[in-house]
Order: sequence, then structure tokens, then C-alpha cells
Amino acid sequence: MVVTKFDVLIIGGGIIGQSICYHLKQEGISIAIIDDFSRCRATHAAGGMLGAQNEFYSDSPLFQFSMEGQHMMKDFADELAHLGYVIDYQQHGLLKIASHGEHESLLQQYDFLNAQFKTTELVKNRLDEFAHGYIRNHDLAMWIPTDGQVNAVKYHQALMTLNEDVTFIHDRVIDVKANDGFNVRTSSQTYEAQQIVVAAGMYSGDILKSLGIHLEMHGVKGEVMTIHHHTLDMKETLFQTNGHYIVPKSDDLYVIGATTSMNGDNTVSEEGIDWLKEMTLDLLPELMNGEIVDSRCGFRPDNPLQRPVIDEVRDNLFVATGHYRNGILLSKITGALMHKLMFDKQHPLAMKYKDHFKLEDIHETILK
Repeated sequence: MVVTKFDVLIIGGGIIGQSICYHLKQEGISIAIIDDFSRCRATHAAGGMLGAQNEFYSDSPLFQFSMEGQHMMKDFADELAHLGYVIDYQQHGLLKIASHGEHESLLQQYDFLNAQFKTTELVKNRLDEFAHGYIRNHDLAMWIPTDGQVNAVKYHQALMTLNEDVTFIHDRVIDVKANDGFNVRTSSQTYEAQQIVVAAGMYSGDILKSLGIHLEMHGVKGEVMTIHHHTLDMKETLFQTNGHYIVPKSDDLYVIGATTSMNGDNTVSEEGIDWLKEMTLDLLPELMNGEIVDSRCGFRPDNPLQRPVIDEVRDNLFVATGHYRNGILLSKITGALMHKLMFDKQHPLAMKYKDHFKLEDIHETILK
């Protein structure tokens, strides 16, 4: 049997795997991506927000990583545009709104962010200054003017197209064995690689299990819907503390999300859409006068520490997973970091973050 060999094999073709591939290509090595694309991925149900500030209430390595990743995305969007791929990068700010009964949570977050940046602004009883005055039933918010967003689907497609010069294997991984390098067996063939990157989202734990490595991963289902409203012309993102958001896109489209569920059914639920409609009617009722043109779901990859694992877990075996709902935000910096961990371990980016997203931290936490 003839075995196809590669220098690097990336398992997972989502936004993280594609970003890693894009960065590794500069090494002039042979690369392949394996993904069967048969399961619902997180990227295509993402709002595309680059909300580094929006996600955090205290300082941490992940907060610093997220802020650095947010800063990288503007230049990356420009780089992609120069190559002919527009991913609809926008920076019109985000209004973080206190949901009913959650004012204290927002005030705590404001205290932290204001101390960090002095650019956030507390908005009390004057939400009519935003969204053309259409916001209803809410009286406290925080304005984050530096927040931005991209079109997640266009972004993923851009990277896939730019990575067409590497080998793409449309197949499902059965197991991985360490030999002189690695043997990766799929449903139809076996491949060899000197280095492996596991970037398979919620399925990363299943891939590592065949190598005797335990990584507890699970998917958190999220559902979104898209509404077309040709006269609203809203630019800023609205994000409630309960997780409901409205993200304006090009062509008068608005992505509304996102539910949070442990239901493993790979379909959009009636209950999920009803919740999105209810929250939108309560916050921005005018938007519901538009037309619902799409609904979809995805599964956010999560683990017990609720933060990414970006690590060399054994010699030449790398993992990049667990980005939860920050996959778009962290995609560029994760690709850059993984490249440095693999080929330039003394680079400042690798030195800064190599010890902060390690797999063994999860095991230590479980044992405690």
C-alpha cells in the first residue's frame, strides 16, 4: 500500500485550522488538512464579533491574548483585502446592555474595562442615542467604541480559497498512531506526517484519545438567525449580558444570536428561534419587522477550564482547540502562535504565551 506523506498534517478545517495552515505555508513545507465537513461547525453560526473587551471581567493571560488578537485582525483584514478577499471588517463599536436584573454584572465589568482603557463609557437612561433610538425596555449599557466585527462565513471562505494550494483531504479521521512521526488513518486511507496539529474543535478530544491523551471536550450548541431589514441602517453591535446579540452586516442583514444549549441535535430548534425572537422583540422590536432569511446552528468547543488549549502536548504533536465563542476573534493570533510554537520557539509571541494555554493545566484542575 502506498502511503501519502506530509511534513505537517492539520486535523480540522474550521477557522482555527485554516488560519494555522495559512501561517505555516510560509515555511515552504508540504501540508495537508483533513476534515469531512459533515458536521455543523461553529464558524458558520458565528456573529463574527471581535469582542475582546466584551468577554472579560478581570485581567488574565486570555484577556491579554484576546486584546492582542483583536488588534491583529484589522491588519489581517487589510492583508486579505489586498489579496482580493473582502471579509467585511467593520469597527463601529459595541453597546453592552444590561439584561433585566443584571445591572450589577455590567457595572463590575465597566469598572474593570474603564480602569484598563479609559475608552469605555457608561450609558445610563440614554440608550436612545444608539440604534437610531429604536432600543426599548433597557436603561443601562456600556459603550465600547473600539469593538469590531467581520463576516465569519466570508472570512472562513477566504482562508479556504487561499489555502487551496495545500492538499485537502475530505475524509474522517479514525485514529492517529505515533511511530517515526505519525500515522493518521481515515475511513479510506492512511497518511504519514512528521508533525500533527489537532484543531478539530469539539472533536479534538476524540482524535487525541487514540494517542492515549485525555482532553475532555464538549460542544455547546448555539443557534442564530439572520434578518433582512432594508431601512434600519444600524451600524453598532448590540450585546446583552444574557448572551443575546444583534450584529449588523452588509446588505441590510442582521445576525441575531445566540442560544446556549447542551442539546447535541444538529438542527435549529423551534425553542431556540423563539428565544431569539423574544429577546429581539424586547430589545429592538423594529428589527422584527424585517424578514427572517436564514437560521443555523453550530457547536462551540469547550473544556473544563473554559479557555483555549494551544500547546505542544508531545514532541511534534500540537493542539489548538477550545476557543468556545471566541474562535473568530482568536483565529489570527492562534495561527501566528502555533506557527511560532512549531518553527520559532524563541519568538516573543511564543515566549509570551507558551505556558498559558497548556493541556496539563486542565488535568491539574480536574484532579483538584
